[in-house]
Amino acid sequence: MSFLTWLKILFGAIGTFLAPFIKMFLNDIGKVVLNIAMEVVLALAASAMPGAKKQKEAFKLIFDKLKAQGITVATHVINAAIEAAVAKLKEKEG
Repeated sequence: MSFLTWLKILFGAIGTFLAPFIKMFLNDIGKVVLNIAMEVVLALAASAMPGAKKQKEAFKLIFDKLKAQGITVATHVINAAIEAAVAKLKEKEG
């Protein structure tokens, strides 16, 4: 197998894996979830709480903010939004 073929297979597999996550955040609700997650993660970033506790608190705050807007999403959507917000924050700090 050539290196080019190997790369095509690898990136094809990665694309297949990431496609559902990308699609999840491209709709209107996904954008709202991401915006709320960024807001919450930024607010909690300077907190002295341990990481696991921050994650639980972020989840609760995001869930409550979405509920107040009449938006219900699956748990994995909120968790993915938290991870994306944390990654974005680290990228900005880096």
